[in-house]
Amino acid sequence: MTTKTFIIACTCAVIATGCIGKRSNSADSSTQNAATTTEMQKEMTNEELMAKAISLSEDNVSNGGGPFGAVIARDGKIIATGVNRVTAQNDPTAHAEVSAIRAAANALGTFDLSGCEIYTSCEPCPMCLGAIYWARLDKVYFANTKDDAKAIGFDDSFIYDELALPRSERSLHSEEMMRDEALNAFRMWKQKSDKTEY
Repeated sequence: MTTKTFIIACTCAVIATGCIGKRSNSADSSTQNAATTTEMQKEMTNEELMAKAISLSEDNVSNGGGPFGAVIARDGKIIATGVNRVTAQNDPTAHAEVSAIRAAANALGTFDLSGCEIYTSCEPCPMCLGAIYWARLDKVYFANTKDDAKAIGFDDSFIYDELALPRSERSLHSEEMMRDEALNAFRMWKQKSDKTEY
């Protein structure tokens, strides 16, 4: 392997793990060590991909993160992984699935992850499920259920309950304001001929 080939391979591995552009401490670095170059090149079974997600979740607990890991693959090959770094990064959106989606989109250079599948150590929360739909992933595989998560203190059921309620009955109060002014951006978008739809 030439030096140039080695550098390219290492760069691809780093991009796929979502490490570029992030400040990280030792715990972040170890848990973001998503997949080795060998793992990324190897075609894996569904069981192997899920085992990787589960292994990431266990490693993340040991490194100060939440018990969640995710792998995004295409044609059985790992594109990117993610772990839960909510407390480590003070980012309430840094769930494993969202982190994996960000890393995969960065690695592939597209927001459309059609053709990819996600393997997650736990059934996705409402936020992550929404992100999975927006990313257009083909399928979700999960290990632990939302009831398993609830049993250890990660209870998302109230969010599902809230979404089913009319806005006026939700515990999080919201108020519509300045709709007429805000609609102008929507009109501009609708009329824009060179927009990239998503």
